Amino acid sequence: MELFVESYLSAATDLPLEILDFGSQQVNPVSLTYRTLLDRPPWRYRGLDIAAGHNVTITVADAYDWRELPSDSVDVVVSGQAFEHVEYPWASAFEIGRVLRPGGLAMVIAPSGGYEHRFPLDCWRYYADGMRALAGYLRFEVVDAYTDWGNEVWEDSVLVVRKPVMGPEEAHEFAVRSAMQRALLAPGAEVPHVERATSPATPSALPAPTPGVLTERLRHQPRLDRVKGRVMWFGEKMAGARGRRLAGTLRRSLTRA
Repeated sequence: MELFVESYLSAATDLPLEILDFGSQQVNPVSLTYRTLLDRPPWRYRGLDIAAGHNVTITVADAYDWRELPSDSVDVVVSGQAFEHVEYPWASAFEIGRVLRPGGLAMVIAPSGGYEHRFPLDCWRYYADGMRALAGYLRFEVVDAYTDWGNEVWEDSVLVVRKPVMGPEEAHEFAVRSAMQRALLAPGAEVPHVERATSPATPSALPAPTPGVLTERLRHQPRLDRVKGRVMWFGEKMAGARGRRLAGTLRRSLTRA
């Protein structure tokens, strides 16, 4: 996530970005949150989850219908290690797309491998092609889709997409398709009437990204940075107080190095 911020948000440090973290709850005391990276004025960071807890600002009643957030209201949505726990990720992807402003960015990190870890479910693993399929389903622009092969047990896949600036017909079609995702998961499966917008949504002030920048940085990531990313997994496997102490010691020593 740090490389995503450096690659695509470093030119927007003076913009009042609205940033949303989907699946933000800190459920593992060993792991870190994205708040330290993204909660910096004039940016506003908010964490969204289906249950209240540490690092959660917005608790949604329905994982696939975020009525608590208006459409076209967020500049950046990030999600790390959450999509594997979502039963119907295509529906959540549409909610991410709905709340994004035109020209906004979404960054999703999810494992391609690893052991079962239920919080409370563990449903999916993702490859780069699967990430591109999610972007294609939304009809969003792919900025990056990459699997970090060889990075220990998880071998995370990453997806960065940009919501296109749509004309009136495209925007209405997207709103209808978004409503259809919610309707398919609701009792009765009736698609509600979707009103046409009276004016276009205000686009994000984010500069348009150059596709592939993050992918190249990940491909050439220094070995030490890869090792730092494995500390959380090591602490999880050790478990308990001993694992947390050891993970903390490893983090401090790697930082000094």
